[in-house]
Amino acid sequence: MFRDAGISPTEHMLTNEEKRIVVKAFAALPPMHQRVLKQHLKSISFLDNMPNTALTSCIVKEDSVNLYHITFRAGVLHQTISEWATEKERSCFTRNDTSYNISIEAGLLNAITYVLLHEGTHVIDGSVQLISIDSIAGSSKPNAFTTAFSKGIWGNINIIGWTVKDSTLLSNRFRPGGQPLPPSEANHVYKALGTTPFVSLYATASWHEDLAELFTIYHLTTFLHQPFKVIVRKNSEEIFRYEPMKNPAVAERKKLLACFYDPA
Repeated sequence: MFRDAGISPTEHMLTNEEKRIVVKAFAALPPMHQRVLKQHLKSISFLDNMPNTALTSCIVKEDSVNLYHITFRAGVLHQTISEWATEKERSCFTRNDTSYNISIEAGLLNAITYVLLHEGTHVIDGSVQLISIDSIAGSSKPNAFTTAFSKGIWGNINIIGWTVKDSTLLSNRFRPGGQPLPPSEANHVYKALGTTPFVSLYATASWHEDLAELFTIYHLTTFLHQPFKVIVRKNSEEIFRYEPMKNPAVAERKKLLACFYDPA
């Protein structure tokens, strides 16, 4: 896939210190993640020169059990969550106006902590089919979790059902057909995001990314006691700040995440 795009990632062999970072990240996962990943995560790998942060793939089915592989960009092992999240967020905006600065304040934990939570949620989602459309009597019907999670928010996997007042939000680069936006639009985009139940711009990509982002940022802020703030500055002066977990529409969805903390 990467070579087709003209990119040639190479396998990264972990150093002893990097191995310790990875082990620590796995140890910090909540119980359901550890339980499901032990059953369904067949392998992981790290690449240098990988364009995206990570890729979770269903690679094989053994005895009707889906098994997954997660590929990580090795560079995240040497970034904090704040550094990595800022880098990713800035990719949503063009670089033609340097008077604006967009950053994410998300603490000093290693970025692999966030990325593993996010990708691990994809493994859970796929393994236990949290978001799933069942076929009943020849017609499609979402399961109970999908119905509760998507009601009024998603019409389908990437069709947003929530009424978004500022259409600029829906043209962010994570949306189908989206492009990087002028940085001068950043405060308007995040104000618009604050009127929705989406915890991040990336959460608008699909209902699967919405779930992974919602859980990860909730767990990061609530259980790992880290901040998550979007800061927009112009000429070094802060002009807008957004803390998604303080958004009532986002907070209302926290109750849907209780299943991730159920004992085995």
